[in-house]
Amino acid sequence: MPETWRASLAEVRRRATHPPLVTASVIAAVLFTALRYGTLQHDLALDIAFRYGFSGRALSMGHWSTLFTSQFLSRDAFMAISIALSLVLMLGLYEAIAGSVRALAVTAVSAAAGPLLVAGGLGLGSMLGNAFAGRTLSTLDYGTSAVTAGAGGALVAVLGMRRVRVVAVIWVLGGLLLHHQLADWEHLGSFAVGLGLGYLMGAPTRASSRQESSRSAGSVAAHGVSVLRRRVLGVSGIAVGVIAGASIASAAVPAPAMIVSVVAAPARGAAAVATSARRAAVVAAPVALTPPSVVEVTYPAPSLGGHRSAFVVLPPGYGQFRRRYPVVELLHGYPGAPGDIINGLDPVGAELLPGMPPFIAVAPDGRGPAVEDSWFADTARQRVGTAVSSDLRAYIDRAYRTNGHWSVGGLSAGGYGAAYLGARTPGAYDAVCSLSGEFIPRSPAFAGEGLQALVAASPISHTSPNGPRTLLIAGRSDSTSLRQTKAYAAQLRLAGQPHKVIVARGGHDWRLWKHELPACLRYMLGPALPLNVGSSTRTVLH
Repeated sequence: MPETWRASLAEVRRRATHPPLVTASVIAAVLFTALRYGTLQHDLALDIAFRYGFSGRALSMGHWSTLFTSQFLSRDAFMAISIALSLVLMLGLYEAIAGSVRALAVTAVSAAAGPLLVAGGLGLGSMLGNAFAGRTLSTLDYGTSAVTAGAGGALVAVLGMRRVRVVAVIWVLGGLLLHHQLADWEHLGSFAVGLGLGYLMGAPTRASSRQESSRSAGSVAAHGVSVLRRRVLGVSGIAVGVIAGASIASAAVPAPAMIVSVVAAPARGAAAVATSARRAAVVAAPVALTPPSVVEVTYPAPSLGGHRSAFVVLPPGYGQFRRRYPVVELLHGYPGAPGDIINGLDPVGAELLPGMPPFIAVAPDGRGPAVEDSWFADTARQRVGTAVSSDLRAYIDRAYRTNGHWSVGGLSAGGYGAAYLGARTPGAYDAVCSLSGEFIPRSPAFAGEGLQALVAASPISHTSPNGPRTLLIAGRSDSTSLRQTKAYAAQLRLAGQPHKVIVARGGHDWRLWKHELPACLRYMLGPALPLNVGSSTRTVLH
């Protein structure tokens, strides 16, 4: 080892005098969370990852707490252990030199700074129409990448070693060049912020031995108080870390679901509705159910010449009983991805609502290979509509215990997709629910299509008395969707197709979509179920 590096390491050892208590608290929270969710034995459950992981889209949905809860999550045993080691190396060494107060500041600021910088840049790009930015906003990320990078930057600053600084910059930029992942951009932002904080806050200087020997009684007492304060801070930090990990764990544990009734599968006709109502009155003995779960699947899509992905939400108690379930297909908007449905609409939580019949939810990927903004439709360039209907249904009905009853709902562009799929395949779907949808095909999905193709793709052109029951929901301040919703409702009324319209307070946003999802589900799962719309903020039109 070169003499200069030996001297540098000796200097680091001399200056590392503070106990790394904040580091220990963060590691304790990470390991506690890993133990709670079993990620030391298997991969992290997707519903937990979506609920507490970070993404730019999650912030747009108002999930600001994920900036910090995501720091405690780990995907598997390797990630949990590597996180602990990285924290020891970066945050632990910085805290040993700079002290717990500075380490706590770096931890909190870098945990938020990196993700916020990346989300802000992607959000701006998405607003300007950049497809990559809009797509990447939905990318899920978790782990202490931002904290580790921020602590690394602060460590470089307090060490003041040119060689270390060069190696650190190469490490950060190298990861960005090699991987191009969301976490790598967070590393860059957090490292820069941590470097700035390190230079700004500096590090405590160590007094010389002569100064220490001549320290007055008052200064000795002050020093003792300072040590006590640091220890109290460290213990508090550990407690906060453990409590934070425990809060994630406890918040994700739903109240035990109970079977209280046997609900018949959705059926058509007044007689069938009455039969369903009578069967729903049959009360079974309460049984504690396992919670709903999320799985990611890949299914064959011959219509597109390959495979597609989707998320499947299984109802409470799916693995405990052999019963079969209705399927609700939920379509995302654009720009967007199927994970937005799990994160933003929260069908997992909807499964646990009082009076909600159990169902299987499926969120397919509607992004097209030729035109990403596909509107879930079949066009001359791509057959996404077939891929997310016939192809998907063939796989789900084979892989899961379905009862043959399918409904489809969607938001924004997915709202069009839901109405389109219900119209293009008569009898395939029992019901349709469109949240803030539009119903006239347009570019870029239908760019270059002739008039005949556009008419064929318009749900307004395919209303009929035999069409699926349709619920249309639009926000009062969402002028475009509200206008087209009323036009579509007028055609449904003329054709005698069963339908309802809800005009709710709000705009074209996640708050309205999540708030109205329960009404959407109740309508699709059975016409006898109440919509619970007796609020002054909503108007129901028949």
